[in-house]
Amino acid sequence: MLNASPRKTNNLRKWRALFNLTVLSAYFYAAMEWVFFATKPSSLSVLSSLDSVKVLFVTAGTIALASLGFVIVLSLPALSISNPTWRSRLLTIGYIVPALVLSITALILLDNFTYTVFEFGIVLTSGYRRGLYALGFLLFLLWMIRFGKREVWLRRKFAAYLSLSLLAVSTMGLLATRLSSGLALNGLDNQSPDASGSYPNIIILGGDGLSASYLSAYGSDWKTTPFLNDLAKASLVAENAFPNAGSTTASTTSALTGKEPIAAKVYRYPDILSGRDSFQHLPGLLRQRGYKTVEIGTPYYVDAQRLNMLEGFDIVNNKSLNLPAADALRTLLGNSPSTYFVQTIWERASERLLHIFFIKEMRNPLKEVYDPARRISDDQRVDQIIDQLDHTDRPVFIFAHLMDTHGPKFSFRKQVFSTLSNVGADWDEGRYRDAILSFDSHVKKIYDHLAETGQLDNTILVIYTDHGFKYATSERIPIIIHFPENVNAGIRKNNVQVIDIPPTLLNYLGIPAPAWMNGTSLLNGEAPASREIISTTTGSPKEIAPPFYQINIVQVIVCHKWYALDVRENFFDSGTITGHTAKCDEGLLPPDEFVHQRILEYLEEYGYDTSSLQR
Repeated sequence: MLNASPRKTNNLRKWRALFNLTVLSAYFYAAMEWVFFATKPSSLSVLSSLDSVKVLFVTAGTIALASLGFVIVLSLPALSISNPTWRSRLLTIGYIVPALVLSITALILLDNFTYTVFEFGIVLTSGYRRGLYALGFLLFLLWMIRFGKREVWLRRKFAAYLSLSLLAVSTMGLLATRLSSGLALNGLDNQSPDASGSYPNIIILGGDGLSASYLSAYGSDWKTTPFLNDLAKASLVAENAFPNAGSTTASTTSALTGKEPIAAKVYRYPDILSGRDSFQHLPGLLRQRGYKTVEIGTPYYVDAQRLNMLEGFDIVNNKSLNLPAADALRTLLGNSPSTYFVQTIWERASERLLHIFFIKEMRNPLKEVYDPARRISDDQRVDQIIDQLDHTDRPVFIFAHLMDTHGPKFSFRKQVFSTLSNVGADWDEGRYRDAILSFDSHVKKIYDHLAETGQLDNTILVIYTDHGFKYATSERIPIIIHFPENVNAGIRKNNVQVIDIPPTLLNYLGIPAPAWMNGTSLLNGEAPASREIISTTTGSPKEIAPPFYQINIVQVIVCHKWYALDVRENFFDSGTITGHTAKCDEGLLPPDEFVHQRILEYLEEYGYDTSSLQR
């Protein structure tokens, strides 16, 4: 009996050490990832300091509670054993959880350091180098298990007080996050699903960086689009269309939401949708009405999951979005920055572990965008579109973004307009025209398949682009919409924009466009000649800073004239759009001063401080 009290005390200290190590390792891991993201352009960049710190504590608390749950499960056998030697051995199993968290932290810290300093990281490893990472990880894991069992300070009360205090702060943050997110997670006006209507398939086919002046369908002397030349005759064609952003992520978001970038707060990757914006989009509206929704883009940059677009797509880049764990997390935390951050760091850890243990190769998004040899080919993307059309038992909505025309390096099927001498040149116009010709052939392949399978008169085919050549926003871009049975064919001469695509499709389907869409339907006839088309462009991601954060230039187009305010340099300029086919009388164009003031009002309307821009 005399030894009972010291033995119980010793057991209590061992359990206390395991508890403390589990909690503190979770907070250390979350803190290291938080520091990494808070010091570079990320989803944390536009949060207030208080909200950013709240993300840290909510994320750390979530990881700590989940880790404690696993520890309890793994340690249950130790609770049922009276033999102290075996109890101690079985308790060691519980130390695997905090040791694993610390090992993951070390792996990511090493990867962040080597990639930042030496431009070499896990994603670039192959063969035995991956194995070396795996071996190092396992050795570090074993060392962390031994470390946890031997560290005396983890058994002391002050470590327990620290752990409990951190958990208390995180709990308050969790409650505040859940209350601020609200109980209603759906932002689509609570409409009930309706699969009773008979709807056509919809394919939005985007080419990257297409300026209309390079397309023979829009008057170019080079025969770059022989198929689009014919398709345009049976389609609704916007002769003077413009993008709403200079980046792919922002522009494709506009095409899916019908919102200007400033309204959705998405200007470029890594911006994300948040709050109700995450639920307010075209694929969500269509999915509610029985559509199967599919996105075929490129990782990170055209990726609804990375964008935090919720309840919209069934499949994104060949990956199902039926993710029970993510749904459970959102139920707990709502659609909050913390939810997105937990998912982000989980993906960062899992993709690196899967890579070094030869389970699944880690993808390099920059290589897949800028290196034609590394990215998925457009032929593969077209095959995916055809496969979706052939294997669906309900209407399908496909949003696809093709990459042959993505600069500065272009890819194409055959060499027609370029020469061998300019193979390695950036932004070579001959290779660009060859890439456009390839894009035209992809459209033809999809169209021919629809015709051969009897789906042509039950499919809407939209041809558009995210921005012009070299990310231009003041050049005309193509918007061509082919409706079933060639209805609504004709020309729209007055200015239209990318955000007009969603309300146009909804109008055809007989679905009222929601108030949060900024665009207007092209089926309502010509827009007013004086209509304003507003776009935003961004600078380097490293330049994100108040008061305008990602915004670099705000541009307004009225008729055939563009006006642009560089908010970083406080420089205003204007000019004429080349090739515009519906020029207005010069006397009807607004003066520069009027548009300058209009841009300031526009920024103020969305909460930006324009005091530095006042003349």
